[in-house]
Amino acid sequence: MKNTLTLVALCFTVMLNAQWIDNTSCNKTSALITNQAIEYAMNLEYMAAFGAANSALLLDKNCGCAQLTLAYISSSNPKWGSRAKKLKEISATKLSAEEKAWYNYMLASSEEQKALDTSLVSQFPKSPLINYLTTSMQDFNSFKVFAEKFPLYSSSAYNMISYGYMNGSYGKEDTVAAMEYVKMSQNIHDGPNSFDSMGEHYAAMGDYENALNTQLKAIDFATFASPYRTKAQLYYAKIEQKDISEKIIADQEEMQKAIMNSDYESYKKFEHPEIKVSTGDSNLNPFYIITKEDIINDNGITWNSFKLFNMDTYFSPDMKTAVITFEADGNYTIIETNETVPYATRASATWNNTDDGWKILHTSFAPRKGKNGIPGFVK
Repeated sequence: MKNTLTLVALCFTVMLNAQWIDNTSCNKTSALITNQAIEYAMNLEYMAAFGAANSALLLDKNCGCAQLTLAYISSSNPKWGSRAKKLKEISATKLSAEEKAWYNYMLASSEEQKALDTSLVSQFPKSPLINYLTTSMQDFNSFKVFAEKFPLYSSSAYNMISYGYMNGSYGKEDTVAAMEYVKMSQNIHDGPNSFDSMGEHYAAMGDYENALNTQLKAIDFATFASPYRTKAQLYYAKIEQKDISEKIIADQEEMQKAIMNSDYESYKKFEHPEIKVSTGDSNLNPFYIITKEDIINDNGITWNSFKLFNMDTYFSPDMKTAVITFEADGNYTIIETNETVPYATRASATWNNTDDGWKILHTSFAPRKGKNGIPGFVK
């Protein structure tokens, strides 16, 4: 009982918005909580919606609106999603008219939903929920229409309008208008998604410092396993790109030194247990997976000198993969013949940013035009 009272008290602290749906099948308290759950859901804060909807069900196990909210935030994918199952478990006959309209809308296919849009708005012209269901990113003006009609419920619509200005859906891209609308969203709704959106807008403008600072505000709403953490890591990496590049280049040089010295103990820190490192040598033999034995075994040559230079780093958009291109000069002696051979190659190496740091994924060497790589007998 104590836990239930605490739960109710916590829920009422966030009951600041008007109601998305007035007539529900829930008791008064659960209806208030469920409307907050819908507010979270419409703002794409599904975990908060999940918590609020389940809170409502603790107080009223037959709260159809809370059950509908849980179905709405679930996947409709027929192979693994649970929306259809959750809808099937709802007693449709006990739903209010608005709830039943939402229920039928979720049961409908995408094409059927398009047909329902006009009729539902006509049937429920004063329902924020029903009207918001008919908005679409295929028509960003639909969010403006909703915001004009339901200003008290427009945090999610303002957020979407900000994207419309960022992507040019209203004509020319307008970053000033985009920022104005996302701030309007924040003024209406206290939640993380609009800060995530603002972070994306800053990032699109190349301002990764502000993107990171804003993204951290989104994370701060609920830090553990935050869905907003990935973008924060991306923005941080963009800011630190020069230092990261220098670190990967230094790692490449250190790893190459370990290979030349047959020093597996120094080499293995660049390996990841789940990555099979593929490599192609400058003798142009087939690619192979490099192992400890390849590092420590005698390969029939002795290196006299080896130097990497002209090293450049290129990153994937998510900053999870880096490719280093470089050249290598040196010379080696073939042990069997005592012949010294000049060596000149161009090469690339691919590194992956794992939970354990940057790890080697692939290397490839080829002799520069008219020059020598390693002998063909070397694996």
